[in-house]
Parts: sequence; C-alpha cells; structure tokens
Amino acid sequence: MRRKKFIALGVAAVMVMGTLAGCSGDGNADKSGETGTKAESSGETVGKNEGSEEADAETEKNENKEVVNLKIHTPVPEQTDGKAVMEALNEYTKEKIGVTVDYVFHGGAYGDKIQTIIASGEEYDACFTSNWLNPYNTNVVKGAFIDITDLLPKAAPELQKAIPDYIWTAATVKGGIYAVPNQQIVARQIGALMPKDYVEGTGTDINKIKNLTDLGEYAQKAFDQFGAKVGGVNRAQAADYCGYEYISDYMAAGAIKMDDTNAKVVNFYGTDEWKNMLNELVGLNEKGLLDGECGYMDEYGESQRVAKKMSAFYSGTYKPGVEAEESARAGYDCVMATAATNPYISTNSVIATMYGISTTSKHPEETLKYLELINTDPYAMNLISYGIEGTHYKKTGDNTIELIADSGYSHGQSWALGNVFNTYALAGQPEDIWEQTRVLNDSAKTSPILGFSFDPEAVKMEVTNVSKVVKEYESLVGGELPVEETNAEFLEKLNVAGIDKVMAEMQKQIDEFLATK
Repeated sequence: MRRKKFIALGVAAVMVMGTLAGCSGDGNADKSGETGTKAESSGETVGKNEGSEEADAETEKNENKEVVNLKIHTPVPEQTDGKAVMEALNEYTKEKIGVTVDYVFHGGAYGDKIQTIIASGEEYDACFTSNWLNPYNTNVVKGAFIDITDLLPKAAPELQKAIPDYIWTAATVKGGIYAVPNQQIVARQIGALMPKDYVEGTGTDINKIKNLTDLGEYAQKAFDQFGAKVGGVNRAQAADYCGYEYISDYMAAGAIKMDDTNAKVVNFYGTDEWKNMLNELVGLNEKGLLDGECGYMDEYGESQRVAKKMSAFYSGTYKPGVEAEESARAGYDCVMATAATNPYISTNSVIATMYGISTTSKHPEETLKYLELINTDPYAMNLISYGIEGTHYKKTGDNTIELIADSGYSHGQSWALGNVFNTYALAGQPEDIWEQTRVLNDSAKTSPILGFSFDPEAVKMEVTNVSKVVKEYESLVGGELPVEETNAEFLEKLNVAGIDKVMAEMQKQIDEFLATK
C-alpha cells in the first residue's frame, strides 16, 4: 500500500477472527452438562411437553399476544442454511416469549456497517458490542444504547441472576448498564491462529513461537510451500500482544501495563512495545511474508482466512478446546500458538462480548426478554449456535456433538451470540470443557483495576476526537508505513485531539477507584 493509500485504508473495525469464547461461569459452568435436548434443558425451562400448568398458562398468554419482531445485528457470518435455523428458532421463541427475531449476519464487515447504521439513526433493536469491536464505551458516549439498569429486574430477572455481579459491575458505565454480557472465558491470552497442515508440513514446533519474530522461519516455509502469508496482529488486540490493558478500548488510546500494580495510565501508541511490534510487522513485510491489511480490513481479512491464505494471525484468546472451535469456524483444522503474555483477567476481557439495546428500538423490554432467553435457555442457545440436530450436527453423547460436514450451518461463533456455558462440547473438545475453562479463569492473573469502568462524560469531546485519530492511523499495523515518521505524526495528532486530557481523567478515576479497594 502506498502512502497516498494510507488514509483511505485506515478504516474498518475489528474483524471477528478472534477466539473470544467462554467466560467464567460462576455456577453456570457447573450447569453446562445439562445442555441437552428440550427435555434435558436446565431447570426444564425448555420442556414444552412437561405438562406443567404454569408453562401451559404462559404459552397460552403468548399465543393470545401480538408477536413482536426484533432486528438484531451480529458479527456472525451468514450461513447457507441459516433460514431453516432461524425459522426453527423463531417458532420456539414465539411460543416461549411472543417474540421473533430477524438477525442481520454481517460477518467480517460488521464493524464498519454497524457504525454506519448507528450514525444514521436507523431503527433496530440490539447489536453486538465490546471493547474491541463496535466499542462499548464509545457507543455509550454517543448515546447509542439505552440504560437497562432499571429494566433488568422487571423484564429479565432470570438474566440478572444468571450473570455474576462482577460481570454486571464491569459492564457499568456512568452508573448505568448499557449492554447484556455474553458469558465467556475471562482469562485472556492472545495467540496466533495457524492452519494445522501448514504447521505440520513445515515441521514447526508451535510451542517455540511466542511473537512475530519467532514466526520468521515458519512464515518463510509456509509462503514457499503453500503461498500463505502472515496476517499480522489485529489492531484492537495490539495491547494484548504487547502486554498492556486498554483502559476503555483501543480507540481511546489510554492503557496500563499488565504488571503495573500502580496502574499508571500511558498513551499505548507512544510505548516502546507498540513501536517494536510495528517494526516486527515491517520486517515481515519487507521479506514479502506479511499480508498486513488483514489486521485492519475486516472483510478482506475474513476472506483470506476462509481461503486459507493466512499462515498465522494474532487475534483471539487461547482457551480449552479452542482448536476445535476455530476449526469449525474456518472450515479446516487449526492450531494456536500462544503469545509470551500469561492469561490475564481485566474489565475489558469480562465485557468482550455483549449486546446493547439501541436507543432507536421500539421494543426494548421485548428485546431484553429475548436476550434473557438466549442467555439462559440451553435449547435456544444450542440451536442458534449449532443448528438443527440431525441436519447440522449429530449427538455423540448427552452433551457432546459432532458437526455434519457441508451442512450449511457451521459459523463457529457461539461466543458472539450468548452464554457459551450452555452449549454442547464439539468433537475434539474435552467433555468437561467448561469446567476446564473455569479452572483457567480461577488461575489467571487479575488486573489491579478489575471492575473499574471508565466514565468518559467529562472528556466526551476529547474521546471522540482521539477515536477519530486512532481510526485514521489503524493501517499502521499493515507493516507498510515507516514506523518512526508515521507514528510521530500519529502521536502529534493525538496530542492535538486531547489525549493528555483523556489520560488525566482516566488516571483520576483509576486513583479514586484504587483508593476504595
């Protein structure tokens, strides 16, 4: 990419190529073994044939009530046989809560498209949000989502009880809750996703690959033998790669070092680690081994991944069973080489997958009821995650399944839809995957500011301006721009945008937070 192309290509929000899955269950993990058929579901809530008077009364009430149709935007890619699955899901949700849902499946183009939709004021009911894709705090500043704090106990009491308090605390901004978290893994350790046959074909030991520099020999062999290039580092997860924690999200620039117990706020884009990573990317690019646009152009990156043209890409999180999940998503066998950083729990890792209810929604209560259902009902969650039994997967045990090849429904992104602790274990995953996930969460290092949520109200204008600058320079991770010169320009523009004022406000709030601990 030439320099004149830089500004034009410094776009696109974060690709959903990571493996963000499986948060601490806090009790839900112990229930994951109950995720069977309708009759096997947790608390029998899905058992339509149980004959309970209460269930019959609820069904009759919903049948007599006008059905509400919701529109929800998701980063999950559209599936060939998705229509059949959505029809089955809507038949079920219509009977259970008097609601049907039209999902808009965006895939890799999600980040840009949802930002355009939000900016236009278009009516919809809910959308995926997080610290790394369609940034949550930024959307709260924009007024994109409603505050559901008071609505939760009224419309979704079971949802409120099902999600641990520390997760709700992490989702609190400006004293309010503006999104429903999907329960996922909270211990984050970034890794490089790699095609298994490329690794085996090059005779590579992935345990020795901890960073981009370590990838050098493998990258050359994978290019020579398979014509594949390194995808680089997803720009929203650059802090994870470099050993930092974003205070808000990557758009706001402020961060603390993972091992800094004093929690000193710095401009991440001015750190040595950030510049060292950029130089690593440039080094790979100069050898013709980097397809750096994958790191900041989501839809393009997703197409390269599906086409198996990436030899490695730093995006996502290691977790038990990650290989099976990523393989299902990619359509070929994958492995993950974990980075040098250790598993780490931060506020951002807790809120990494959520759904915010739009301020344009005409049905916020019904939307919250639906989000309650998809996060507490194993039948509904498994249906949207894996499709229809016998058509898209087959049972191999009470709580284990095997996906049917070329079935037309295999997105591999249950983490982007709801509570993964209510899903089946895939072939290749341990049957006790959620118990193993809980153990990993319990053993991970914890951020000194876990539970802290930045309130941007006092620096709302500066945060907006800083975010615009970060967006403009996203293509730095492409490895094609001179690091010293371009990053200096980047930092100067951040200064003009008010980064110092943003960081000062972040530090003030963090110090106040630490003083209460």
